[in-house]
Amino acid sequence: MGFHKPTETVLGVDSGDRNWAIGFGAAIGVAIGAVLPLVWNSIDDADWVPAHDLVSAIMSVDITAIAFLRPAALAAVGAALMWIWAVTQPRLTISDDEIVVEHKGSERVIRREQVSGAYLHGSAIIIDAADGRRLFDEDVEGAKKRAGEAFRRHGYPWESR
Repeated sequence: MGFHKPTETVLGVDSGDRNWAIGFGAAIGVAIGAVLPLVWNSIDDADWVPAHDLVSAIMSVDITAIAFLRPAALAAVGAALMWIWAVTQPRLTISDDEIVVEHKGSERVIRREQVSGAYLHGSAIIIDAADGRRLFDEDVEGAKKRAGEAFRRHGYPWESR
């Protein structure tokens, strides 16, 4: 996994995209951690806030370290959520002979002769077999921009819809 030949096209989240997403999640966490006290000051008197007493107790702690720990903790949460998102996205490695599907830690191969057609439905790539079976039907990150060209370059029947 992870290594591909130049004659292959990879669709999905690559390591650069994954790292960018993790950094973005961390930055959003820091921003939320920094803004949270300001938001809390404006809704502190609201009765609709779930676990109001607990949140109020946490937000009223007057320790300087909390001002740094809150953004750091939320940065870790944001980064972890984006990492989970990135590693659970399907990834297709398309070559002239086969399509390797990596998804949630498993890998399967769709041989070229199995494919009767491929197309986009929204951001999902659909790959059908000649007997009518659906071989693949998942959203793939970046598919709208690159899928048609990738499938055609490797000689697969691509249908524009």
